[in-house]
Amino acid sequence: MRTFVLGIDLGTSSLKATIMDGESGHIHAESADLSVSYPDSFSAEQDPRDWWSAFLAVMQKVKNRIGNLSQIRGIGLSGQMLGLTLVNEHGDAVRPCLIWCDQRSYAEVEQLKENPGIEALLRYTSNTPLTGYWLPKIMWLRKHEPGSLAKTRKFLLPKDYLRFKLTGEYMSEVSDASLTLVFDVAKRRWSRDIINMFDIDRDLLPQVVESTEITGTVSAQVSEETGLAEGTPVVGGGGDQSSGGIGLGTIREGLVSCVLGTSGVVMARTGEAKQDTLNRGLHSCCYSIPNTWFLMGCTLAAGGSYHWFHDALEEIRPGLTYDQMNRLAEGVPAGSGGLLYLPYLIGERTPHSDPNARGAFFGLNYQHRTGHMVRAVLEGVAFSQKESVEILRSFGMATEQMILAGGGARSPLWCQIMADVVGMNVVTTNIDDPASIGAGIIAAVGTGMFSNFEEACGKFISSAKSYEPRKENVERYDLLFPQYQQLYAALKQSFRDLSKVQDGL
Repeated sequence: MRTFVLGIDLGTSSLKATIMDGESGHIHAESADLSVSYPDSFSAEQDPRDWWSAFLAVMQKVKNRIGNLSQIRGIGLSGQMLGLTLVNEHGDAVRPCLIWCDQRSYAEVEQLKENPGIEALLRYTSNTPLTGYWLPKIMWLRKHEPGSLAKTRKFLLPKDYLRFKLTGEYMSEVSDASLTLVFDVAKRRWSRDIINMFDIDRDLLPQVVESTEITGTVSAQVSEETGLAEGTPVVGGGGDQSSGGIGLGTIREGLVSCVLGTSGVVMARTGEAKQDTLNRGLHSCCYSIPNTWFLMGCTLAAGGSYHWFHDALEEIRPGLTYDQMNRLAEGVPAGSGGLLYLPYLIGERTPHSDPNARGAFFGLNYQHRTGHMVRAVLEGVAFSQKESVEILRSFGMATEQMILAGGGARSPLWCQIMADVVGMNVVTTNIDDPASIGAGIIAAVGTGMFSNFEEACGKFISSAKSYEPRKENVERYDLLFPQYQQLYAALKQSFRDLSKVQDGL
């Protein structure tokens, strides 16, 4: 009988399931769409019940594909990081999950910067406060929704809600727990100092293990509901960026991965926990490979910017495709005629850590047409990724090659723009969804199907296309990048002033 591992990635816009054949290395993916609720310009939520419904729908598709689900030897879970899910004594969600891009706790972040202060938070957690993290969200809920907290018996990260539904166990793993601001990244455990300082009930926090550990098995009820074999092991897995790094083969130092999905995330492996004392919105995390860590920068609206602009243009040109947009941009020289775009549609994380920041086109003139604006969006997102790469370089980290994935990697134009902007070789792979692939690889190693990550990655991952920087474009972007960086500084106060009136307009 063939043996498979199943990688699940609970994303923002969809839940993906990847079936991976341990013998042939073949990969097949299924998905189900998810939606996000935006109650106001600072808030972003999802209903955890929709996650489970999507999982059940995807498992039916998997069953139709491979037949007997008892062929699945192990399950690995990946998911959007930072989301705070509150569940009651029955494991039911108390309220919608405050997901990764929720910005409503901006006032609590400012409080944390004052007390206990950036230095103390770095010492206790290796991270600086950001609105996405659990700690400021918990503080916000204490102030605005104490009733929700009173009903809560456990805090869970999004993928770990699925774990509970599968196994009945309240557990997490080190990579996803890293971005709660309640976790000691250097010591790979919950931070006793933060728990005591903020009077957090330790019983509300799930048990945390290494990503390759088995955290439970599929229950009889879920077996009956899905067709998965009762007792199938569920491995720790990883937060989507940790799993995604593994799913792209970013398992040695010198490699940098960049995933251009809704957000844009740059990450690289390190041999120790590192701390960004300059408060540039950098994430320091435990990697899903035991005894390793990674640094990560995040642009909140990367592919999201391109999606937004597509939707805006489609209102006046119904049926517009992304390929048509790319062709418009291809007809415009590098630099978009001096037109710059800031991708801050829902605030920004790296390097500015500013929930008030907003998007902007700068430098428009009579010569600019739609193609210039399309290309400026692609270039603006690339500049935002370069900012994260430059931070990695400031730590002395080698940046030899960028592995590009996500929707942006399907555009040869965007791939070339990325190579020209970051000034290094950019490669794509055969992997469409690195997070679910990474979750499957973690499960394959955790259940003993493969002896190590090198072996498992070699089985499933192969290179696709390579893009070398073009000298003339690199020189042009090197001139524009400082101008791009100066725009935020010039607009910072205006962003703050605008936020005070924007919701009422």
